[in-house]
Amino acid sequence: MAQPGLCFYWNWKYTVHLVNQLSSNAQPLMVHVKSGDDDLGEHALWRNGDFLFRFKLSFWESTLFYCEFKHGNKDKTFDVFADGKESFACKVEQSVYWQVKDDGFYRSCDDKNYVKMNDWEKW
Repeated sequence: MAQPGLCFYWNWKYTVHLVNQLSSNAQPLMVHVKSGDDDLGEHALWRNGDFLFRFKLSFWESTLFYCEFKHGNKDKTFDVFADGKESFACKVEQSVYWQVKDDGFYRSCDDKNYVKMNDWEKW
């Protein structure tokens, strides 16, 4: 696939995947994705469930999506896509994968090589 030209940077389309890889399936992982303009709602993900969303980058290079994750007595809110961070790290694949595990949150651009990025917070 051809690399999009830099002059059309704001037309680049990205896909973000949020995948439940928690060991317990007694209750779903709750995810609530928002940006400054959009509320994608709250979604229940059972083990191996994948919530994905697609979007184009903002012309102003200000695209930002954040997510609140809840599971049992643990929660965490952080940016799952920030222009200049994930857009740079994953510019070739134009996909961002987040695996939610018992010990934290892992990011990948190719769904193969994951790096731990965040820990859970407990109430």
